[in-house]
Amino acid sequence: MNLELMKAGYPPIDIKFADRISYHNAFDEYHVKHNLGAMEKLFAGYVNARLDSYLEMLDNENIQKS
Repeated sequence: MNLELMKAGYPPIDIKFADRISYHNAFDEYHVKHNLGAMEKLFAGYVNARLDSYLEMLDNENIQKS
């Protein structure tokens, strides 16, 4: 999964242990109903959080240089 994200220009993600049930349910939803909605929502939340953390690091770096 992370390889595909990185090939598309996105950062890798780490699924939290607390979200393991949602993660497995998302795969089941796709396998049974061919519905990617749950997986897209879960992965998008993680990618957005990762990108937000990168932006925060850049902001902190710029503040320290000022």
